[in-house]
Formats: sequence, structure tokens, C-alpha cells
Amino acid sequence: MAKKIKEQLDYGNRPERMDPNLERKLASPESLYAQNPAMKKKEGDVQRLVSNRFQKVAEKLSDVTGIQNLSSQQTQGMIYQEMMRKLPNIMRIEAAHRDELEELAIEAALEESEVPVDWYKIEAYLNREPIDTSNFRMKPEEEDDEEEEDEKEEMEIPSFDIEDLTEDEIFELEKHKRNIINAIIQGAAKKGHYIFQKPDIKARLDEIDPSLYNDYLGIMAINDFLYFSMEQMIEMMSQTGQGIAGKVELDDNDEEGEEGEEGEETPDTVIKAFGLIFPILCHEIIKGLEEAKGRHGLPKDPEMAQRVMGQTDTLSNEPMQLRIGPEIVERIRFALPDKMYEPENKGLINWFHTLLYQIEAQEFLEIIGNAISEDSSKVAKATSKFDEIMREAIKMKEEFEDYKEEEGIDSDEDEDDGLDDFLGSLGISRPK
Repeated sequence: MAKKIKEQLDYGNRPERMDPNLERKLASPESLYAQNPAMKKKEGDVQRLVSNRFQKVAEKLSDVTGIQNLSSQQTQGMIYQEMMRKLPNIMRIEAAHRDELEELAIEAALEESEVPVDWYKIEAYLNREPIDTSNFRMKPEEEDDEEEEDEKEEMEIPSFDIEDLTEDEIFELEKHKRNIINAIIQGAAKKGHYIFQKPDIKARLDEIDPSLYNDYLGIMAINDFLYFSMEQMIEMMSQTGQGIAGKVELDDNDEEGEEGEEGEETPDTVIKAFGLIFPILCHEIIKGLEEAKGRHGLPKDPEMAQRVMGQTDTLSNEPMQLRIGPEIVERIRFALPDKMYEPENKGLINWFHTLLYQIEAQEFLEIIGNAISEDSSKVAKATSKFDEIMREAIKMKEEFEDYKEEEGIDSDEDEDDGLDDFLGSLGISRPK
């Protein structure tokens, strides 16, 4: 087994190694993502993606600390202790500028994610109270069907029409789809941890206190590294909620449907983000924005959607999502058409995600599998599909912008009703 793990994991030129317990998890064919149809090479793909991510995390910490070899546990412990000693000073500085930093976190998260300011109502709380973990789902909910595990092990996902699948097979596919979407959510939200590195945000933070930048950098870099090097601690946190430094909740807006100051309807979703320090708060806000879009990937049947989330949206799944998610997001980004990044398409990625997530589970998993593949021909297939989705996203975005500019003018009834569904999810009713 050790030889196989060594062959599959790619550490590049880095001397550091992941926790042996984590290495074994990554090599297991029973791990969370090894069973996912998007991982064509099963645990081989999981090991490749996670070890690639680990290389970048180790490189970042090495750059931040100036220490070329971080493989010794003594060195890692020293860095951790040094960074944690800086936490009280960070919190003292932030406490004197809490309102300003909460506003900056919202502004920075919206700019980073390119989400329009009026899509959701965002509330940001910077260390205002201890993180309440009482409503966390620590582990998957119990399923009534005792045979589910046997069926899951035996089932091979066939390539035939969705109409021919049993309810259990559909449920299994929806869980795999949701797990990929959750990894994308976590991978996209990871940017929030380092949003303070953007020049305009750094300048604002420097006005508050120039020490914040380097202290944030050290704490977030060692935090990333610990997710790969201290498996027992991470496992304990994900099973109990102890040591959690941030969370986000999506709630219904009690004022939904009421008109705002300029006669506009208010969004139907409130994103409540809580963070111990500024970078964590930014992460949680972006995670909330991504989760709001991720709802479009859930089954239309509310009961099925609840069953799926009961199995997938758990705290115990988050560590692996944080490890594999950034790599999945990066590979999707590389597979996207270049046009996605043209200035006139700012914000298009949100419309793109909405349409991508709505694709039926079996096809969705096939598309993502192609995007994360090492086979360039499969990546090209993903790019072709992404281009098709992007063209539809452009139409939806343009129609939405026309609607915003000329409210009250009816649109072409033959247009895809995806825009109406999407507007509805934002608490907006298009005039008929």
C-alpha cells in the first residue's frame, strides 16, 4: 500500500509530506471523492488533485516564512506557535475598527466574486460573539433504507437516459453532483482567505495598521498547511465543531417582496457571515455567495433536495472539500473559454455557474470529469460545452440588464424561462 500511495501522490520538488493518516485516506477507494463519477481514475484523481494543492500550500508557507524545508514537525510547531501569538494583537486592532472592516469585507467579497450588490442581502459579523456551532450538521443523516450502502457499492453508473434510472440511482447521482458543487463552493471561497493581498484592500488595511498584512499572511498560510499536516486535529474539529473560526448561514429575508428606498424589491436571501478575523470573514461571505448560487444545483423536488443535503452538507465533509476544491476550481477556470475573462463579461461567471449547476446530474458529472482530466482531448470537450453554456449565460445576463434598465417592458415569451427562475431566486419578479 505504501508503494502505491507514493506512486500516486505527487509532491513535486517539495520535501514536505502530508500526514500519513491523510495519505491513507486519499488512497482509499472508499473516500468521499474517490467514488464520484467525475473522478474517472477514482482515488488516483483524488490523490493527484489534493497533492497538487498541497505543493502550492507548502510553497506559500515557505515563501511567507522564508523557511525552505518545512518537513520537520518541530519547525511546523514553531511556526504555528509564532502565528498564534499574533492573534490577540490582530483581534485588538480589528475590534477598534470593526464596522469599517465588516463593510470592507462585504465590498471586497462582492468585487472578488463579481456578484451584483443587489442580488443578496449580506450581514457581516467580525468577532462580535463566539461562533455558534449548535446548528451544524456534523455527519450525514441516517437514511431509512438499510440497503442503501449495499446498493451504493454495487451500483455502476450506466450511460443511459435519466428516465431509465431508479430513484435510488438518481439519489446517488444527485449526492455526487452536490459533493462536486460543494467542493467548487469551498474552492471559490478559498480566495477570501487571501483577499487582503489585493493592492486596494492592502492599502485600506495599511491605513488601519500596517502590521495586519504580514500577520494575516502568516496565520492563513499556516492554517492552510495544517489541513494537510495535522489530520487528527482537523478530524476532531470537523466532528465536534471545536475551534471553528467562521461560519455562514443563508436565511430567508423577512422583508422579501417589500420595496426598498427606490421602489426596488429586496432580495429574498440574507447571507449572514461570521468570522474571527478579517480574512476568515471574507472567506465566509464569498462562501455564502457561492452557496446561494449552488442551490440551483439541488434537485427540484424539495424532499429529494433535503435528503441529498442531509447526506452531503456536513461539517465532516468540509476538510476534504477545502483540500480538493481549489484544484477543481482552477481546472475549471483553465477549461473555460478565454472570452469569459473579457472586460465586458465581468460578472458573467455567476450566470455561467447558475446554468452549469442546473444541468442534470449525470451530464454535469461528465462535464466536470472532462474539465479536471489530464487528457487534453477531454478538457477540450469540457471547453466546448462551457462555451455553449457561456453563450446562454450571455443571453440571460443581457436580458437581465435590459430588464433592470427598462423595468415594465415585456420580453420575448419564447426566451428560456431560466431567467425567470433565476430572478425568482433573487426575490425579483419580471413584469409580464
